[in-house]
Amino acid sequence: MPELKAIIFDFDGTIADSEPLHLAAFQAVLSEELDLDLTEEEYAERYLAFDDRLLFTHVLNDRGVAVEADRFEQLLELKEARYQEIALAPQILPGAAEMIRAAAAHWPLAIASGALGHEVRPVLERVGLVDCFPIIVTAEMVSRGKPDPESFLTALARINEGLGLPVPGASCLVVEDSVAGVRSGNAAGMRTLAVTTSYPADKLTEADRVVDSLEETVDPGGLAAWFAALPSASSQSG
Repeated sequence: MPELKAIIFDFDGTIADSEPLHLAAFQAVLSEELDLDLTEEEYAERYLAFDDRLLFTHVLNDRGVAVEADRFEQLLELKEARYQEIALAPQILPGAAEMIRAAAAHWPLAIASGALGHEVRPVLERVGLVDCFPIIVTAEMVSRGKPDPESFLTALARINEGLGLPVPGASCLVVEDSVAGVRSGNAAGMRTLAVTTSYPADKLTEADRVVDSLEETVDPGGLAAWFAALPSASSQSG
């Protein structure tokens, strides 16, 4: 019987309603600088979980557009500047703050996000949640973004460093909003809870559980009981 021992949250689209703001910033830079379009449908279908560097890489490759290395770095800077212009105070998604505060009293929590640190921390500070997350892993701290599992594995390694006792991946829950994020958590050997803020439930079937809102997961006892009832990874694969 698995026991829940740690929770790692994604940020954009899971805690903060910031995915539309990132999309708007990408759209502005791609249009103004390269005369390229990026639709909401394309973003959701292909690019949503990527960090900025990976998104620009894939969009340019998909469009057959090549830019010099200096120009690529300029695009990253322009996108970040545009995001900062429009993302003054992203709203916290329903149930997220309540779940986080309740869970923090029972388990170590971390964030593993494709956003940058200065995009994540100020939001958490503004809503009084930053102290719930002693570990925050952001895009500049890893070399491979989601769906690679590096960010989740890095967060769990830091949790274990802080505890001095190893928490196995199978005892860690990932909370995500994207298909690629769920795949990243699964690839890290963790269990996954997906919330339908960015994708419909039928796109998130690789998660162990799908909810429409984190309001459904506020009760720590219920969350622990659900986790304990999960089949082991070995029995699932068998």
